[in-house]
Amino acid sequence: MFELWEINDIIDKHKGKPAVIECHGPSASVNRKKINKLHKNKKIIVIGINEWCMFNDHPRPDYWLRCHTGANGGWTVGADKWKKYLDRCTDNGTIPLLNCDTADSSTLESAKKNLDGPYLPYDNRHFGGRDCDENYHMDGVKFAPSSKTFFPNCCERKGRLTIQEEFQKYTNYSRMMSASSFTASVYMINFAVLMGCNPIYINGMDLDYFGDGGVYTDITKEGSENLFKTFKPHRDSWQGWRREWMERDFNIINESAKNIGVEILNLNHNTWYGIFENGNI
Repeated sequence: MFELWEINDIIDKHKGKPAVIECHGPSASVNRKKINKLHKNKKIIVIGINEWCMFNDHPRPDYWLRCHTGANGGWTVGADKWKKYLDRCTDNGTIPLLNCDTADSSTLESAKKNLDGPYLPYDNRHFGGRDCDENYHMDGVKFAPSSKTFFPNCCERKGRLTIQEEFQKYTNYSRMMSASSFTASVYMINFAVLMGCNPIYINGMDLDYFGDGGVYTDITKEGSENLFKTFKPHRDSWQGWRREWMERDFNIINESAKNIGVEILNLNHNTWYGIFENGNI
């Protein structure tokens, strides 16, 4: 049965429990066997992202997070043609979906039609209850590279605290993340902190489509032949000035977590961005 959640419903829900942010970079496979064992024994919680069920041996996540416009063959919550995948990735409604409804244009009505379990829509753009154009012209450096929205009526969804504002409020840190971190992985970290998890392990956040390891970790045959068949990374993906933008947000996330005694540990010890302390699980 569809159930609408708000961010208050997940605050401190897993206080003091370790969490794994399970991303899709090639390095994710290195620790997957150990993560699956820990998860099976209920030692950790796992947050999955985007098309997680298209990867071999991916742990069944406790939460599924999305921040996706539907471009490059991605799914949208409101599209009827994706319902079978939504059912699979929510395990028929038993895995809560945390979905950015200021990237995905799907309406709440269409989500109610296509989803059978808990659904938490979140905003990542309308700081201070303002529309995107207002925020951009107030401070484009801290907001986004442009005031462009992902869909026409995006700003009609303003009025809630954004995920960045919720994170800043919870951690009581002086600086706030931007609206454009260029990876949805940051929102998995945000939610893990809001849930009270500690420590938080990052697995597979390589952010390098052009490295020796390739684009993804071990993808299923179905994923490679269907969903990701036409995907081609843009030449500027995670390159140039975007790296500086991401590093700024990563620093804010890391220092915010430290401010309340939360450790964020990266299981990949060889990333271009560094910032998070290296760790082992």
